[in-house]
Amino acid sequence: MDRKSLSILHLLSYHLFTGPVEPVLRLARAQLDAGHRPRLAFDRVRDGDLEEQAARFGVPTETRFSLSVKSGPILLLRDLLALKRIWAGQEFDIVHAHRSHDHTLAALARPRQSTVRLVRSLHTERTMAPNRRWLLGRADGLVTVGQRFRADLLDRGLLDADRIVAVDGAVDGGQFCPGEGGEHIRSEAGVEAQAPVAGIVARMKAGRGHDCLLAAWAQVVQKLPTARLLLVGRGELATQLRSQVAAAPWASSVRFLGYRKDLAQVYRAFDVKVMLAPGNDGTCRAALEAMASGVPLLVCDRGALAEIVRDGISGKVVPGDNPQLLAEALVDLLASPNLRRKLGAQARLETENRFTIKAQLASILNLYLQVLDK
Repeated sequence: MDRKSLSILHLLSYHLFTGPVEPVLRLARAQLDAGHRPRLAFDRVRDGDLEEQAARFGVPTETRFSLSVKSGPILLLRDLLALKRIWAGQEFDIVHAHRSHDHTLAALARPRQSTVRLVRSLHTERTMAPNRRWLLGRADGLVTVGQRFRADLLDRGLLDADRIVAVDGAVDGGQFCPGEGGEHIRSEAGVEAQAPVAGIVARMKAGRGHDCLLAAWAQVVQKLPTARLLLVGRGELATQLRSQVAAAPWASSVRFLGYRKDLAQVYRAFDVKVMLAPGNDGTCRAALEAMASGVPLLVCDRGALAEIVRDGISGKVVPGDNPQLLAEALVDLLASPNLRRKLGAQARLETENRFTIKAQLASILNLYLQVLDK
């Protein structure tokens, strides 16, 4: 085997460019640039844009799988047989599963003896639930998004320490960087040029913290009447949140921007970026994008967020679901331009030194080599 050129099959049962898809494509692209041979298999049952997005990243795709959580028994059986042939033919060095659906199929198809290794990325906290012990134990290596998650897996005795790695997310510091464009977003939203602005970019669904943020905001505007809150995103709670804000006496201080693709400019409109819970991408890409834009973060101590943000250095960390403490932290940041500049500059520096695709690639390739040597 040529360890300088590994053949890697990424299994990702998604059909849309969302959640962990972009990080997976960036990883595969980095592997390709490093001389390896990655291929991506994705959900071909549901209509989506992943073929187009993979082409944009220049990542080769694999067509032998349906790989969908919506597959019926016939397509599931076909996927299982296709994976059995891959194991038997040993055409890949690494099969890298990114969802439980992928992992289950790969584990069931795997023979007792094979030189092909199975690696699983655990993109969210729920994928590490105790009831998934059987599945996690069927991997040769595990990738987590935080050191505390790695420690938990080690405590459970699932794998040896050298076969579980915690990786940081990665952000494109060229695309997301300090600069112009924020004024345009503020003007579009009807926000005064000098108003202190907090913003959140997150899908509007249960568990993302919008209710806690609005409860805190009611307290913020009592002390900072000129402050403004921008809510970016869409989701099943959008109508409910709009109604809740419309009925509040501070409704004029809140703006809904909807779903946006111009996030590089949106972040530049923020003085503070709020993120209260990770989404389907546990590396918290939205947090890293704001940091790269030179914007300080205010986060809850959930998932990888408490490890991404260093409290008092690159942002502020507060306990989860505590509107009072969240409001106090928001007031401190929004009322202190000098503090925001200091934290934002450090946040940008940390994305340049720590949250890079080069560092992420090195950690994952090292894991590949560890499991291949076992």
